Amino acid sequence: MCIRALCVSLLLVVSVHGRPWSDDVIYFAMADRFSDGDPANNVPAGSDPALYDAAQEDISHYMGGDLRGLEKAIQSGYFNKLGITALWLTPVVRNVWRSGYDLGGWKAGYHGYWTQDWLDIDPHLVSRTGLTGESYSDDAEGRMEHYRDFVKLAHSKGIKVIQDVVMNHAGPVFYYDANGDGTFNMEQKDEWVQPFKKNGFYANSAWADVPKWNIEKAQPDGPRNLLGVPIATKGTLARLDSYGRKGFSPDSLGKSDGEEVTCDFFSLRDIWTDPKGGNFDALVDEFVEIYQFYLTTVGVDGLRIDTVKHVHPEFWDAFTSRLRKRLGPAAAGKILFGEVYDGDPERLGQYTWRSDWPRSNEPGLDSVLDFNFCFNARNYLRHPGAEYGSAAKLEKSLATRTGTGAKARPYYNPNPGPDGLNAQQKAVTFIENHDGLNRFRVHGITAERNRLAQGLLMTLPGIPCLYYGTEFDLLDGRGKPGEDGETGRMMFYRQKGGPTMADVASSAGFKEISKLASLRAKLPLLRTGKLIPLWVDSGSSSNDDGVFAFARASEDGESFAVVVLNASGEDRVTSDGTNQIKLPATLKSAGKLLHPVLTTGAEKQPRAPDIAADGPLSLSVPASGMVVYEAIRAK
Repeated sequence: MCIRALCVSLLLVVSVHGRPWSDDVIYFAMADRFSDGDPANNVPAGSDPALYDAAQEDISHYMGGDLRGLEKAIQSGYFNKLGITALWLTPVVRNVWRSGYDLGGWKAGYHGYWTQDWLDIDPHLVSRTGLTGESYSDDAEGRMEHYRDFVKLAHSKGIKVIQDVVMNHAGPVFYYDANGDGTFNMEQKDEWVQPFKKNGFYANSAWADVPKWNIEKAQPDGPRNLLGVPIATKGTLARLDSYGRKGFSPDSLGKSDGEEVTCDFFSLRDIWTDPKGGNFDALVDEFVEIYQFYLTTVGVDGLRIDTVKHVHPEFWDAFTSRLRKRLGPAAAGKILFGEVYDGDPERLGQYTWRSDWPRSNEPGLDSVLDFNFCFNARNYLRHPGAEYGSAAKLEKSLATRTGTGAKARPYYNPNPGPDGLNAQQKAVTFIENHDGLNRFRVHGITAERNRLAQGLLMTLPGIPCLYYGTEFDLLDGRGKPGEDGETGRMMFYRQKGGPTMADVASSAGFKEISKLASLRAKLPLLRTGKLIPLWVDSGSSSNDDGVFAFARASEDGESFAVVVLNASGEDRVTSDGTNQIKLPATLKSAGKLLHPVLTTGAEKQPRAPDIAADGPLSLSVPASGMVVYEAIRAK
């Protein structure tokens, strides 16, 4: 490597560790669904070959995506060109490879949420050789070495890596011996799933052993040494009494009465996180030992924590405080954000507080995925054809992070974490994902509407998170608005009939997101400025149907930007024929012009003119488009 290239590489690494999370743009990829960079790992040695679909069509099977496919994209500059600064991957640890009972029946563990070994990387995702030809051994050491090199490569391009982790459950590593014969009868549903037992637990649980599906006793079962580092795990996760063994209640998935905290997820085995449980401290310490290894030795930059509301809150108190203590000063550069599948802002924000509030005001999780934002943004934009909703609910939802709930405290903890930022500043915003709410662009949703949704995401407060394929306006033709499902988990870069990276990089969607990311990087206001709603479809006139306008401003109001979105298929203005936007006095608009710096949805239209900012504003916005104005001094 030449001296100049080495210096550039070092600068990028520094930028990764010195860049605040509020400046990042996250790209969420299902590791098995992005790109098959190494076909040699599609059927790992000893695995059931029937679990892999070479046609890459059946979403219940493995499709071949791996770290090598992502590495090739990183190396080519794909994510840098798109404007991505952080990669979040579905869990990479070794999984159970097949379950006999899950939502939809038989399914492979391609998604990564069925952990079998917390200190091994899944063989489906790794290669035997590195990008530069070095060899990796075919064992946990070699697999971890590849994962560490993946993180190093991302860092060399200025990209952080977020590891998706599960502490609520393991995969179906044990069975319920329903008939008492001491054998796992895999064709019997009741040996995979037992009805929820409110009192007590099922004592007939036994570790399973089906090597071709990697259904084996949970690991680690004792200390490990990986990458030259001793990891003092004690085998707590390999003890049956570390699991609740209470069976599954289908009603609990949507409930909030405590049952959702103690039951299995279908055939996934619930970890017993009750603070009164005999293994509570041991479990906390085991996970701290595991994740400090990933956050330090491997070098990942943060954890996205799955199924947060299905774990006892006291567990998160203990885990976050002990992990931060273990990390020491390094904790300032890491982020811990959780998935709380709930649209209630108070329920979402409660996990940014410790459960012993008000005795302690310290942060719990650094932040959460903002499902409240997601649901209301989709209500505004995710409609078929020319239909659209009102932005009124979205406007209200944007105030919830600083709003006050029933406990007379802000929904989101305003107290700063180790990095000096608080949960309100680090909320992760998204508009689509891999779970039930599915991909934004399904049957009937246009590519233009999809791009408008990403524009909304990239200009409102929060750390924006893009879902893989959205840069190509990837269509899930089997999904429909209003229907939950997992049909959007398709292969992006297919071996046959799919786009090339060059095709995607030249597409309208990729270019638009790249421009949005560049503008977000150029204008700090779009990352950290306070939000001031300015206009929502009035209902009294058709002039502004589908329009939503807001400002992002500095605290003193001297600097600001105005963003106007139009969900309609017709050109619109911020006017109902009588009233127009008048910027509030908190924005210092005198002597300033609104200068258009980005227009989407109107490639062939002339650029909008500069407009005096201190008068009534009838701002034009093209069909299915968005205009961003920066306030500048009039010459």
